[in-house]
Amino acid sequence: MKRFNDKVVIITGADSDIGRTTALKFAKEEANCVLVGINSELLEYIYKELPQDHTWINTGNHLTVTCDVNDPTQIEEMINFVLEKYQHIDVMVNIDTEVGIHQSVIPELIKTKGNIVNVTTLTDMPSGWDIEAYHTEKERFSAITKTLALKNASHGVRINAVAAGLVTTDTSPNAFIAHCPLGRTATPVDVAEAIVFLASNDAAMITGVNLPIDGGISALNT
Repeated sequence: MKRFNDKVVIITGADSDIGRTTALKFAKEEANCVLVGINSELLEYIYKELPQDHTWINTGNHLTVTCDVNDPTQIEEMINFVLEKYQHIDVMVNIDTEVGIHQSVIPELIKTKGNIVNVTTLTDMPSGWDIEAYHTEKERFSAITKTLALKNASHGVRINAVAAGLVTTDTSPNAFIAHCPLGRTATPVDVAEAIVFLASNDAAMITGVNLPIDGGISALNT
């Protein structure tokens, strides 16, 4: 049996390269994927790539929802829509999404002893980028993750994070690679593997962790 058989996984920011790759990995592990984003055409394209369980009559086992996750009303409508179809939520993956969405989904995750994986990425390389600023932002993200994890641990809800560095398939030299001990940027696959691991029962005793996918930059002193 696959690790996410019959689990419902909501992925915000699904209309990104990381979102698409993450959805494909969850779907191959037999998850029911809810693709959330603002680009409806791209969401539909990704939806068609996912393996479908054809034993579900007509509707398929995945779902797309066009939603602005910065709007509390739209978040509530999205969650109600998901519950109407599946009756439960097991995992929430937030890709470059503000943490406010947590309060709306946590009551459902308490019921399923589910978990949240927050993902932050360095989506571009500003001209003034430096490693100290990177460490500062990563530590801020770690502190938020630890606070949320401790707040919800007694309910059996795990909350972890993935702090990806620069994620790209472009191998040309840049400031990030110049600092990176492994000498390359992360790919969407690198990040998706970490997300799926933290969301799975393989990580059942892990909460409050911010896992850096940055080729060793986090190991360097500022």
